[in-house]
Amino acid sequence: MGDRPDRGRGAGPDHRFHKGDRLPHEWRSRQHLLNDWHAHHLKRPPRGYHWVHTGPDYVLAAIATGVIAQIILSQ
Repeated sequence: MGDRPDRGRGAGPDHRFHKGDRLPHEWRSRQHLLNDWHAHHLKRPPRGYHWVHTGPDYVLAAIATGVIAQIILSQ
């Protein structure tokens, strides 16, 4: 996961989370879930998904599987 240079910069502190990857279980804990998505200027997550704060970035991941559907990179 995330070690291929052709994938570009990923999300997270070490930039290893990419769309289609599975977010590691430790990143799916309550401390990283983002319930106030509107305050962070993010769209409402679709049913079955939630926003996760991964360091300076955000990922939209499936609740059941952790598969990343979207990433928002910080500047």
